[in-house]
Amino acid sequence: MSDESQLIMDKQHVMCSQDEIVWEKRVPMWKLRRLYESDAQGRLDEDLLDEVGFTLLERCRDILKVDSAKHGQVQCPRCERNGQITLIKRPTIRGDLRDAVLTCPVCGWQITWGDYHLSFKRKQLNPGGAADIFATFVQAFPKASTPQARMAAIDRLIHEFHYSNRFLPDLPTRPVGANLIEGNLEDVIAFLDELTFGNGSWKENLANFRTVNERVREWKRQGKIL
Repeated sequence: MSDESQLIMDKQHVMCSQDEIVWEKRVPMWKLRRLYESDAQGRLDEDLLDEVGFTLLERCRDILKVDSAKHGQVQCPRCERNGQITLIKRPTIRGDLRDAVLTCPVCGWQITWGDYHLSFKRKQLNPGGAADIFATFVQAFPKASTPQARMAAIDRLIHEFHYSNRFLPDLPTRPVGANLIEGNLEDVIAFLDELTFGNGSWKENLANFRTVNERVREWKRQGKIL
């Protein structure tokens, strides 16, 4: 087999492997708005509640998969589709880590770390400073026994914040909603500001978030941080 033929086969194999990686998409704003409106009218749409809630649940699970992968444990998507959880340990290699080959010991699914990383790059799947928040929702939402409890769990989740600035660890740095709701950061913030469900801490955290961003920008201008 020629080198060119092998290269074509390798590319086809990578494309097939990437096709098996499916990440849950973010929730459209209109669905959340309709859900909150139904609750405000006293006629909570339970079908929509479950649709939104389980979409958020799968999204949070995917974010935690990315977190695990970045710490060296990649979940095999083929095994998952077959109802089995298999973790692939990312090998340590000399040279470019992107060339490290991930191979499932159960089904043989294979991909390079570089191509796996590309599958979630720029898709708002980075857990950042909110991994515990996503994990809490994954644990809590399936156990919520009433529609009101599920609605409250959703409200708490989407109004949470990342805490990831090493200089200001106790102040919020980014809304969790950006990971979960379609739209750019400012649109998501404006949208969340419209929603009301008794989340009293949102306004305070949003103000602190703005303060953190202003401080970081000022520090960068002064050359205090890169």
